[in-house]
Amino acid sequence: MMKKIFFLAASFALLLAATCKEDDDFAKEVVDMNFKSTFGDAPLVMYESAYPYEAGMSVKLQLFQFYLSNISVQREDGSLVLQKDIALINFKDILTPSAATEGISLNMEGLAPGHYKAIRMGIGVAPNLNSTNPANYTPPHPLDDNYWSAATGYVFIKIEGNADTTGNGQFPAKLTFHTGANELYKEKTFDKHFELKKGQTLQLKFSVDLKKVLSKGPGDFLDFRQITQDHSNNPEVYTFIADNLYNALVLE
Repeated sequence: MMKKIFFLAASFALLLAATCKEDDDFAKEVVDMNFKSTFGDAPLVMYESAYPYEAGMSVKLQLFQFYLSNISVQREDGSLVLQKDIALINFKDILTPSAATEGISLNMEGLAPGHYKAIRMGIGVAPNLNSTNPANYTPPHPLDDNYWSAATGYVFIKIEGNADTTGNGQFPAKLTFHTGANELYKEKTFDKHFELKKGQTLQLKFSVDLKKVLSKGPGDFLDFRQITQDHSNNPEVYTFIADNLYNALVLE
């Protein structure tokens, strides 16, 4: 009888050890990439909030979104670990100040514990993905929409809203800026040393100032009194937006 009890106890211990080992194998460390948007110093809230702009103008926003490609983390030895091939960062549902404060989270799971020194990503849709189309994907997928059939590619950046161009409190000017082309795709490295510990969720905070996407300052900005839309027709406009987004997206 004692032998039987010992055998059962030993078997249970082995089963428990195996279960713990299995749990360890499937333990997932999480990197939470959190994205927040502002317009100048104010949190970006869609529809209701009016934001001061250059030359006495004001704007209200309805949509701000952009693609990120080949999101990778860089180890201390310089090697890259690809985490996501594509993601769409979309602020259209940020409708309250509290939602703006919370931001948008993009989680990366299964990254091995250890020391890392940078995040690298492409701003826009990488050329190999830009050669595909929504028919290649099953919704919901970041690339199941935002496609230009005429341009045979995706819209990398969308900015939509309305402008008060005269300072009278009315917003009659409809703003529509849709930007996308392979030559606009750029990769950016965000230097940031961090240690990911076993069982840990680590948050990396990104921010993007939409005002800086539309304006470099009082002497160099998209003047909504003269232009209110562009669908990657005017190189001076769409390269201005793409270059500014590259610089405006920062890791805090």
